[in-house]
Amino acid sequence: MLNVKVILIDSGTTNSRLRLYDQTSCKVLDTEKIRIGVRDTAISGSNTNLKAQLKQGLERLLTKNQLIPTDIEYMAASGMITSNLGIYEVPHIPSPAGMSDFAKYAKVTKLEEFLQIPCVFIPGMKNSVQSMNNDKDVTSAINQFDVMRGEEVESFGLLKQFDVKGKGVIVLPGSHTKFVAVDENKDLLNCLSTLGGETLQAIQKETILSDSLDSCLIGNIDQKMLEYGYEAAKQYGLTRTFYHIRLLDLFAELDENQRANYFAGSVIYNDLQALSQSMENTDHIDWMIVGGSNPLRKAFTHLLRYMSNKWRIIEAEDKQVELSVVFGAADILTNYYNLDFTE
Repeated sequence: MLNVKVILIDSGTTNSRLRLYDQTSCKVLDTEKIRIGVRDTAISGSNTNLKAQLKQGLERLLTKNQLIPTDIEYMAASGMITSNLGIYEVPHIPSPAGMSDFAKYAKVTKLEEFLQIPCVFIPGMKNSVQSMNNDKDVTSAINQFDVMRGEEVESFGLLKQFDVKGKGVIVLPGSHTKFVAVDENKDLLNCLSTLGGETLQAIQKETILSDSLDSCLIGNIDQKMLEYGYEAAKQYGLTRTFYHIRLLDLFAELDENQRANYFAGSVIYNDLQALSQSMENTDHIDWMIVGGSNPLRKAFTHLLRYMSNKWRIIEAEDKQVELSVVFGAADILTNYYNLDFTE
């Protein structure tokens, strides 16, 4: 079949992207970016605006490329769009899970806001945890719980682009830092999440540190200041290290970018401590792939190497990060349509 066109929707907390993709040539033909996500639903209490904005974005994408809805074979949607705050909820599947599992439990439907084009909604994943009998059991084991939506697509897409062997971890910094454990068969074992990115933004915007940090935070990577912040958080704790930013502004000849790197280093230290304390047998990790966008991608890559020389740390390039969502979603989509649901 020639020129099979599909649309891949990646919709998260604050932003959404619609990509027109040619499955025959494996090329992205066009992209529509929309500054809306499920945060809008959480604030307003309704997903009406989310639906409207995505529909308008879809219409723009088709119009720009002189297409009509029937020219699109099908669509795939991943991320928070499949949550209860999104457009069409699909339950998380339990870990461990391979690509075929995500395809098997995906749901396909036609929606008015998606112009009646068949859309495959890809589920997220939750860590498998033994059932608990009471609140005490839950609180004592709460660190074993975790969920993700969208990162499973990124993970498979990154794995497709790197020749890695053995067990590893995919590191996806963003609003939430996600660590995704991967086994020798490239199945996803479990995930671990922090509020690293949101912490950086919230502290910068809503505290006294707004006066000591640029609104864009890191302009460029300062490796030494990242390391100083990392070591400060290790020695003095996170909240005291936050106050260091104010003190460095008052008493040191450092610019905003240097202070921002110190700040980021302290938060990343806590993220990496969560990783080392929560994932079993980190000594047996053969590789780590760092995705996500810069400057956090470069900051994590440097501090992972600073933390240990035992791991093979691979930093993805911008193009590989961009294509990770495309390749992951397209492969799950292909798996879905290759499934035999009569078994």
